[in-house]
Amino acid sequence: MPISVSIVDDHPLATSGVSAMLEGHGNIVVRGVYHSAASLMDGLSVFSPDVLLLDILIPGQSGKALAPVIRQQHPSVKIVVLTSLDAPAMVSSMMRRGCSGYLLKDTDRQNLIAAIETVYTGKEFIDPSLKEKILAHVLHPGRDKDDVVPEITKREMQILKLIAEENTTREISEKLYISFRTVENHRYSLLQKLDVKNTVGLVKVALKLGLVK
Repeated sequence: MPISVSIVDDHPLATSGVSAMLEGHGNIVVRGVYHSAASLMDGLSVFSPDVLLLDILIPGQSGKALAPVIRQQHPSVKIVVLTSLDAPAMVSSMMRRGCSGYLLKDTDRQNLIAAIETVYTGKEFIDPSLKEKILAHVLHPGRDKDDVVPEITKREMQILKLIAEENTTREISEKLYISFRTVENHRYSLLQKLDVKNTVGLVKVALKLGLVK
């Protein structure tokens, strides 16, 4: 029996790309592609795959919030995080939430297949490109998780600075000539990347990291 895999990511191009990478592999079959938290949970109620490739930044509910729920409701499903977030703090956070693997979206086919086959056997798999960062993090146990700077885009940095200056979402959208929803999406992405729950925490971490003054 091949390993059944489901994928959840809000970008159709991403799910199509991953599906294409797995196509033709005799030991793996894609059984379910989802683009939101709601569609994923509906799908899992009908069919539980052996392995779930889970993005962290998805509409409706973050991967961080979903992972423990999935593990509780569908304990047989092995979760591999597939994300662009490379902070060691995020890796440890997701593994604590019951995930078995962590991959970056720029991973290659070999690593993707290795991750799926490894977690299927009950073991854990971490993207090789993250090992150096994680080792540095482990070697400095006194370092607070907020000292790890994730990759933040130019637009996210603009929005972060405006948030720190106490601008509302509406004011930010007007200043940057972008939609209210776009600002909210970037804000949500920043919350996930800096691993905080609200705007107060966002500003606090941004100040500590020197991202804003």
